[in-house]
Amino acid sequence: MENIQFGTFVAQLRKELGLTQKELADRLNVTDKAVSKWETGKGFPDLKLLEPLAQTLGVSLVELMQGKRQEADTLTVAEADAAVSQALGQSEKATARRYLRMFRWFLTGGGGLSLLWLFTTFFSSVWAELIKGIYLSPAAAEIIGGADGPTAILTVTSHLSPLETFLALGVPLLLLIICVVLAVKVRQLEKRLK
Repeated sequence: MENIQFGTFVAQLRKELGLTQKELADRLNVTDKAVSKWETGKGFPDLKLLEPLAQTLGVSLVELMQGKRQEADTLTVAEADAAVSQALGQSEKATARRYLRMFRWFLTGGGGLSLLWLFTTFFSSVWAELIKGIYLSPAAAEIIGGADGPTAILTVTSHLSPLETFLALGVPLLLLIICVVLAVKVRQLEKRLK
């Protein structure tokens, strides 16, 4: 069963009962946004909500899962198993997408913090070296005369060891790359689950 078929069926039943999305949501103790997501096919209710939803809409659980009313009063065991399996699959996919989305946001935040760390480390070390060159070693400044007056040439040398350079710039850059690659992979997984 497609989420869209399920959502269309829920919307049809809700309208037949003369309920708004808010009224249906209140009866199920969920938000009206959740009901809207179900009806538009962008989400699927948790398994624990399926039976109360079917009761509220006045259909059997199997009819709800198949997205259509049954002509016969009975179903074969195979049809019932298929409907339940489908419901479990939809619910598992929805849960997996929710956790993947949370993990992607976590990775995005980690990447942002790594970028901030990288910029603050880089610019603070550049400014520190520049200021050290200006204020602490005036011998590093050379003044030459020009047609429009004296010109100062500042030379700044860095005294950071390779290990300090790696810790200051390499670690945040490495973390940023890892976060970006993982976030892209997680997004691809999310799309595959739809």
